Amino acid sequence: MSDVATSVVYQLKVSLRGISPMIWRRLLVPEEMTLYALHRAIQIAFGWEDYHLHAFKLHGRRYGTMWTGERHRDAAGREVMLADLQLRLRQRILYEYDFGDLWEHEIRVEAKLEREGGKVYPVCIAGARAGPPEDIGGPGGYEALLDRLSFGDIDRLLRGDDEEDVGEEFEDDDALRAFEPERFSRREVNAELKRELAVADKHSES
Repeated sequence: MSDVATSVVYQLKVSLRGISPMIWRRLLVPEEMTLYALHRAIQIAFGWEDYHLHAFKLHGRRYGTMWTGERHRDAAGREVMLADLQLRLRQRILYEYDFGDLWEHEIRVEAKLEREGGKVYPVCIAGARAGPPEDIGGPGGYEALLDRLSFGDIDRLLRGDDEEDVGEEFEDDDALRAFEPERFSRREVNAELKRELAVADKHSES
C-alpha cells in the first residue's frame, strides 16, 4: 500500500435506498481506512447507534459480521482496508444495516483525490436530511412516522393504534416526537468523526 502522505482519498456518496426525498452524505475517506472504520463513519454520518449487525457487499462478496463491534478480516486475519478492495470510479457498494429493518445504503465512488497536507480524514463535506430513528420499521415505518409528524398524530403511532400496526414496539418516546426530518448538521457529524476516527496527516506542513 502507498505511503500515508501520498495515499488516495476516496470521495464517496452514501445514500439510503427506498426513501424520497433522498437522505445522503458525501464523505472523504483515506484508502488506508479499514472497512470497519468506514462502517463507523457511516453510522456517525447518518446518526445510527450501531445497535445492529451490518454487511458490505461488493465484487460479488459479502463482508458481514456475527456480532456488533466485530471487525472485517481477511483469510490471514488482517483487517480489510479500503486499499485492499481496489475500488474503481463509479463503483457501487451496498452497505446493509439492521437486518430486521433492512436499511440499504448505496455507496458510490465519485472520485479519487490526492491527499491534502494537513487535512483530517474522514470528513463529511455535504449531505441532506436527518437519518431515520433506530428500530422504526425500515423505509415503510419511516414514511409512516413522517405522515404522523405531518398530521400531528405521533401519539397514535407510538401507541401502534393504526391499521398497519406500525410502531407497536414504541412506548412514549420523546425522541420520536422531537425528530426533525430535514435537520442535518455537517459540523456535528464532523466533530464526532474527528473525535472517534480522524487521523491528521503527520506530513502536513512542508
